[in-house]
Amino acid sequence: MKTPVLIHDEVAVRVLTLNDPDRANPLSSELVLALTDALRSAADSPEVRAVVLAGAGRHFSAGADLTALQRLATGSDPDGLRSDSEELRELFELLLGHPKLTIAAVHGAAIGGGCGLATACDLVVAEPRSVFAYTEVTIGYVPALVLTFLTRRVPGHVARRLLLDPERIAGERAVALGLADELAEEGTALERARELGRGIARKCSPAAIAATKRLLNETVGMSWREALARAAEVNASHRLHPECIRGVTTFLEEKRTPDWLDD
Repeated sequence: MKTPVLIHDEVAVRVLTLNDPDRANPLSSELVLALTDALRSAADSPEVRAVVLAGAGRHFSAGADLTALQRLATGSDPDGLRSDSEELRELFELLLGHPKLTIAAVHGAAIGGGCGLATACDLVVAEPRSVFAYTEVTIGYVPALVLTFLTRRVPGHVARRLLLDPERIAGERAVALGLADELAEEGTALERARELGRGIARKCSPAAIAATKRLLNETVGMSWREALARAAEVNASHRLHPECIRGVTTFLEEKRTPDWLDD
């Protein structure tokens, strides 16, 4: 049996490759659990500053493992269906709250839950011939988990159209809509994602990245007064962090920002 997720480290960047290429990397239980474990390990590793998600073969991910879902549904296995959904929820929760910078390198198709996996990342690099689509309702399925965070990336009216009137969005239009952040040349999304991860890791404090991501998550849904109050707490406490002290001192004394990969 193939290893569900391949792990490769390269200068502060950990690449996690979905590895079921013959089936276009569906989100099977095995793959979801392996990816969840790999993301936890990356979160705990001080050497890892950025995590890149990629897909083996021709596509990023075809989304849900429909064969497994059909088997559970026709077998009248509500416990199995709930367990499968909880595993996926845990994966998305971990990815959305991950302390490291996360980047999706999308080539080929990112469909349904696979599209959700990409757009749950901090940054998305797409190729011109890549395809993004939330096609769940076309097969009578509900895009339940992914819709909860799609509006973190695109405006509400855009999310509504993507979910209720599904169409396949090519790379350039995905960037225009906000589903993706950057268009790379065909065949280079992974290379560009690694380059982007290294560049950000070099110029940005890892503690500041983690704290900023946490605050972005915490302030969603807060009133502006609550958000400002929470931001003031973080502002004050983080000034005492060694990385903040280092950054300010370096700038004042050397008129430059630190190389955060130079430990």
